[in-house]
Amino acid sequence: MLAAAAGVAAAGYLGVLNGWTASRAGDLPLSSPTKRATLSITVSERGTVESCVTVDGICELDGAQNKISYLIPEGTKVKKGDVVAKFDGSEIQKNIAQQEIKHKQALTRIETTQQEMEIERNKGESDLIAAKVELTLARLDLEKYEQGDYPAEITKQEGEMTLKKTNMQAESAKLEQYKALMKKGFKTSEEVRIQASKVAAEELDYSSSVQLLEVKRKFEHRRKTTEYSSKADQAAKKVDQAAATAKAQVAKAASEYEAAKATSGIEEQQLKTYQAQMEKTVIKAEQDGIVAYSNERYWDPSSQVREGATVYSRQKIFSLPDMTRMQVKVNIHESLIKKIKAGQKAEVRIDAFPNIVFIGTVKSVSQLADSSSSWRTGGVKEYTTIVVIDDLVGQDLKPGMTAEARILVGELKDVLVVPMQAVAEHRGDFFAFLIVGEDIRMQKVKVGDNNEKLVQVLEGLKEGDVVALDAHARAAAHFKAEDAKDGGADEKKPETTPAPETKGP
Repeated sequence: MLAAAAGVAAAGYLGVLNGWTASRAGDLPLSSPTKRATLSITVSERGTVESCVTVDGICELDGAQNKISYLIPEGTKVKKGDVVAKFDGSEIQKNIAQQEIKHKQALTRIETTQQEMEIERNKGESDLIAAKVELTLARLDLEKYEQGDYPAEITKQEGEMTLKKTNMQAESAKLEQYKALMKKGFKTSEEVRIQASKVAAEELDYSSSVQLLEVKRKFEHRRKTTEYSSKADQAAKKVDQAAATAKAQVAKAASEYEAAKATSGIEEQQLKTYQAQMEKTVIKAEQDGIVAYSNERYWDPSSQVREGATVYSRQKIFSLPDMTRMQVKVNIHESLIKKIKAGQKAEVRIDAFPNIVFIGTVKSVSQLADSSSSWRTGGVKEYTTIVVIDDLVGQDLKPGMTAEARILVGELKDVLVVPMQAVAEHRGDFFAFLIVGEDIRMQKVKVGDNNEKLVQVLEGLKEGDVVALDAHARAAAHFKAEDAKDGGADEKKPETTPAPETKGP
């Protein structure tokens, strides 16, 4: 379960006892009593200080040739709303001027098409009214002929025919009288002939009237009825045509009006886009912090963020960390990650402040291994863990500082413990060297959990037993002959103490 940890004894016995009493009697080695204590289980890892909240300044201009015209000096402390960077906006300003002209033309086109639509609507209504009047008059003409003119003409013609018939009959009677008088000698034959001519004329006149009446009834009535009906039908079609034409013209004008409005909307949106782009030529701080420019490709001078350089759309220009809230980012070995939980407390030591212990809390543990670091760790999986520093205690921490986070993952209360230097391992077994009076004897023990200083003893020792703190050297000397007898097959030397599952400092 536990691997051997090398080099701990070389760190010095006294520096790691931390409250445990060491004793020396004559030639006896440094020693320490076996005690019951609370064993704190920790996981330690080194990492980097960073801000809890970092806001990035991004180039939001379109295109890939956006020239930087101004940068505030790097490292400057800025307040929210301060100008950090500016881009050259001359081309955008030119586009805005041209687009304003297009937008005004589009607005004028809206007014023009709206007026044209009203003109077409009024013209259509006027043409429709004229067509309806023409239809009304045509129908009146038909009605007038059928119910007025035609009956009047027939009545007149019949009256004239009756009159002519009466005249004809009168002249015929007069002719008979002339003939009777001629026989008596009162009228001459010439007078009879003249009267006969008058009768013939009256008969002809009467016959003509009869034929004229027949023509009016059979032909002229049908002709004029057809004519007036045709005019009425044509007038009705003109009404429909006028209505359809008016509707089509109004629809066409309305379509042009809607198209003008749509065009104006497009031009207005484009104008707003240019105006928004103009606003984005200035990048302001979104929070208080210290400006740090993004130069990830530091080896490439052409990609460095500086005044006069060109950047592409969505390129990161700077970072603005909130210096009042800091955290430590560490990568935890895959064998230990199961012990780490959000909410666990931690001690944080920062190399720049060696005498200060900061208190932190585990904020998050990544669910996925950090793939970017696998090539540096020989394929070993590590999981990113964030420890938030609860109180900066008035210190000016900066992003990028090296720190160590010691995360408290558990506590074993009232357990039997000895210093790590008091236990050595050989071929999977663990041994302590028990001091009884002036004698020292090797004692096989069973160990449990441990931290960087203490190891839990499950079997083999009891409270109060005094153990030597040079277990590594004694175990090496004791098992030297045995190792030599095995022909050096096992080159592994006994260790001072079992390695913790946690990572030491």
